Amino acid sequence: MKADSRRSVLLHLHLFKNAGSTFDWSLQQGFGSAFCDHRDDAAMRGKPTYLRTFLEENEDLRALSSHWLPLPVPPSELVTAHTVVLLRDPIERMASVYAFERRQQVEHAGTAHARSMEFGDYVRWRLEPGTGPVIRNYQMRMLSGNHPGPDNDAQLEVARAALRNRLYAGLVHRYDESMCLLEHELGGEFPNLDLAYRRQNVSDPADDRSLRERRRDVEVQLGDLREAALAANARDMALFAAAESAFTQRWQALPKREKKLAAFRERCAALASTDERG
Repeated sequence: MKADSRRSVLLHLHLFKNAGSTFDWSLQQGFGSAFCDHRDDAAMRGKPTYLRTFLEENEDLRALSSHWLPLPVPPSELVTAHTVVLLRDPIERMASVYAFERRQQVEHAGTAHARSMEFGDYVRWRLEPGTGPVIRNYQMRMLSGNHPGPDNDAQLEVARAALRNRLYAGLVHRYDESMCLLEHELGGEFPNLDLAYRRQNVSDPADDRSLRERRRDVEVQLGDLREAALAANARDMALFAAAESAFTQRWQALPKREKKLAAFRERCAALASTDERG
């Protein structure tokens, strides 16, 4: 089968506490019944053959999101996958994970510890081996396709290679710019792609501080745990720095970027005004 006869599908690796719910909201609005928010984690996790079969058998599918999208996405003679991931500063992200687990209406070790502990004590517990690496090089592990993996430089290089060669990456702290870039870069495969959004599942929707300010606040809260937290996320920070550098280059190369950004924000404002009117 010729490559250009394949059906294009937009895949979203929905990383925990990386603005994935907001991105999924846009996909649901744009693709409607052709979007699948795939929540059968046991079926998806570590099973590329399952993903390929699922994509090929669901012929009307144009977009899919999963917390456990297996990477690398397996090749298919019927489907061409375009995979999106949103990355976040790993230290600033810790506070969001904690806030979410404190209010989450489910019962497991993470939520129990978050509800009963202050932030520093929760982080101390989460940094212990065996607690699940949700704040220990989490993004690097997920992009490597090997979670939790060995947490070494070889795993980091696999994640970096995925970032360079196979993924469309956005940044949580530059969300609007990320959506403009994705609309431009994926628009040829998905005509009229509209990623305007209403923010979903936000810990503090009124927090408009810069990333530097939010991260500095988290580091202050960490106190004597700061160095341990940085060490546990050294590879995540290296991956995030690479993503930031590549993103800046892509953004600078985007034609009429400021005009596109202003128009995108107008679309988002129109959605917000619709909410206000009820």
